[in-house]
Amino acid sequence: MKKIEPEERAQMRKTYVRKIMNTVCKKGFLSLTIQDISCLMGISRASLYNYFSSKEDIIMELTSYYINYLHETDEAIRDEAVSFEARLVKVYEQSVLSAIYLSDIYLNDLKASCPLLYGKKLESKCDRLTVMREFYWSGMEEGIFQRLNPDIIIMQEEAALRQLFHTSYLIEAGLSLKQALHDYYEVKQATLLKCTEAGQSPEIDILIDSIVKRIAYES
Repeated sequence: MKKIEPEERAQMRKTYVRKIMNTVCKKGFLSLTIQDISCLMGISRASLYNYFSSKEDIIMELTSYYINYLHETDEAIRDEAVSFEARLVKVYEQSVLSAIYLSDIYLNDLKASCPLLYGKKLESKCDRLTVMREFYWSGMEEGIFQRLNPDIIIMQEEAALRQLFHTSYLIEAGLSLKQALHDYYEVKQATLLKCTEAGQSPEIDILIDSIVKRIAYES
């Protein structure tokens, strides 16, 4: 059998856990068997054990993937060399992907089965909220953002995005997911930014296209 180099193994672990993200966010992971997981990953059970030692190892890798993503985007949001408008797109990306993948059922399963890992996830969430508050306050001080309560901005966005990912809501509203995500970002711009041409950012169009394609691929 071919020896798997550490770098290749680390990359493949990330590739494989990404393939189960959509199912885990919808159904949790406690009910999934190793056979279920290997089918979702598109590999045999024997091949799965070339990369993961156990189901717990898979969940640890998946949760670490989430936490590392939040840390990386936090650093991008803190980067003062980038404009507030560009960083606002990164804030939106983080909020959208968190709404998709950090579902209540996944977090409840994590709390029940891996309390220490759940604690680390809560720490990363607290860090994220701190970064977002600082970003909004900084933008207000610079005169870029309207004077609004950052906690209300965050709470409103979390509630709105979770609603947008309900298929029944989109059907009733006659909206595609792509249009709903784009329209909500325009509302966010119009509410938050003092001066903007809402909907004219090519970065947000690229981001939303990427998110919609990713969801379609993982479904």
